Amino acid sequence: MIHDFDMAIVITPAGPIYWYGAVYTLGFVGIFLWFWFRRHVRGFTNSDVLTFSISFAVGVLVGGRVFDILVYELDYYLERPLAALNWWEGGMASHGVLLGGLTATAAFARLKGHALITLLDEIVVPGVFLLAISRFGNFIEGGVVGSQTTVPWGFVYPDLEGARHPVALYESAKNFVIFPILIWALAKWPPGRGVVASLFIFLYAALRFSVDIFRDYEAAWLGIGTGQVFNLAMAVAGLAMLIWVLKSPREVKPPPNPPARDASWLQVAVLIAVLLYPLGIPTSWTRSNIEEKRQETVE
Repeated sequence: MIHDFDMAIVITPAGPIYWYGAVYTLGFVGIFLWFWFRRHVRGFTNSDVLTFSISFAVGVLVGGRVFDILVYELDYYLERPLAALNWWEGGMASHGVLLGGLTATAAFARLKGHALITLLDEIVVPGVFLLAISRFGNFIEGGVVGSQTTVPWGFVYPDLEGARHPVALYESAKNFVIFPILIWALAKWPPGRGVVASLFIFLYAALRFSVDIFRDYEAAWLGIGTGQVFNLAMAVAGLAMLIWVLKSPREVKPPPNPPARDASWLQVAVLIAVLLYPLGIPTSWTRSNIEEKRQETVE
């Protein structure tokens, strides 16, 4: 099969709307809806839901971008530092997405007086949905590719040699597998125990390590794909955390009971702006950088 997808969904007067960025927007909408329908369970006001949704989306976008620049594409940006501001050229890393989301959740918890572990147990459920659909964007934009293969479902890329595993679809599938497991865990262990968050970290990283065996990383570290180093570290940390929280159950604190507060029009406007922002991101790697790397490989 030939990988020949148009990265843009549509061309508008304001510029192209890309599949890759659109799945982030869809994922952020999922985060908003999850907390909106569970706001009373978590002790969120209407305003809190918008504040958290905005903060989480900004954390994901900044974290994904900064991590990509510092870990995956540092050489490219050292030669052209001002290009780091060109978000419309692409460049987002999934491990940075996780770190950015964690940082934003921790900041919100501290600001609003929520227990961080409770919010983490809650956010990983819609969060894994965001990660699952984001891999569809990776597949369409062609920034995440697999190793060469002879399987009948392999895809041939115009700038790469041989058919390749559709590893982005593999990763999407494993995230969709994790989703119902976390739903089950959330019902069995209430948020605040740390079980759901630990289970997510372990399953996400361990299964991703298995899937990424079929990935052709554009960058390497310590002799293996750069992402595999972080996958291993996350899997070990997640398993250790899971064992600890299961052996040492903690008391679940009730959520705060803040006075009702409606969202402001300013919050609504900011949320809309944050949801529209990713639509202009075309790819997980900076497009010109990945084209240069693949051209060097061909030559």
